[in-house]
Amino acid sequence: MKKIFIDDTKLQEVMDIIDNAASLMEEKDCNNDEEARNKLEKLQEKLENLTENKEIDITNFREYWGCISLEEAAKSVLISPPQKENITDGEIKEIIFSIFSDDNIGLVGESEMDYWIRYLELNTGLPNLSDYIFWPGLAGLDENASLEEIANKIIADRK
Repeated sequence: MKKIFIDDTKLQEVMDIIDNAASLMEEKDCNNDEEARNKLEKLQEKLENLTENKEIDITNFREYWGCISLEEAAKSVLISPPQKENITDGEIKEIIFSIFSDDNIGLVGESEMDYWIRYLELNTGLPNLSDYIFWPGLAGLDENASLEEIANKIIADRK
């Protein structure tokens, strides 16, 4: 399984940008306050330039703290989007076992887990892939399905 690259040299600066933007959006009405809107646009531009990603929308981090840590939010921005590849059944199983086994939960950050779910969605053609893992019953499996059963079902259902 390939390693996800995160440029740690940019992590603190991305964290600062996200945190400043979130604070600004919490304190000011960035839609109607021109000064606040200009500050937010500058933070957006700075984030795009730092990450070389023009697809980032800084407003998505308005209340990041409700569901993710600042560090994980920053890492999610620094991880390149997944690419379409011809992955094998064995690679699918390796990803499922490596990321979602009881031994690894907690060792894999949320941003990395999200990356691998998006990667598998893209490379299996299954847009509801997280259902297989987190809510197996929605994918036609027993609610207590093993990782082996989940991986086999993903492989059987891939498009």
